[in-house]
Amino acid sequence: MGTLEDVLQCILEGKRDPEEISRELGMSVQKVKDAIQILKSLGYIEEVEKGSGTCSTCPLRKVCGGSCLLPKAKAYQLTKKSFSLKDHS
Repeated sequence: MGTLEDVLQCILEGKRDPEEISRELGMSVQKVKDAIQILKSLGYIEEVEKGSGTCSTCPLRKVCGGSCLLPKAKAYQLTKKSFSLKDHS
């Protein structure tokens, strides 16, 4: 797979932090951040904000209360567009 697909797969697996994805893929944090920006611009992922409507659908909402997103931290989730990629595989 290519870098974008690898980063997308990590996010699908629940990895939300660029540093965590960087360790998983063995690439620089900057390269992961660049891939995330490209995926955002293509509409495959979106940034999650603490207390957003996204928190209400998170499977960890009962134990987290939005605390998984620390101040100034960024996290990402897949959009519907990314799930459509499976239909074209």
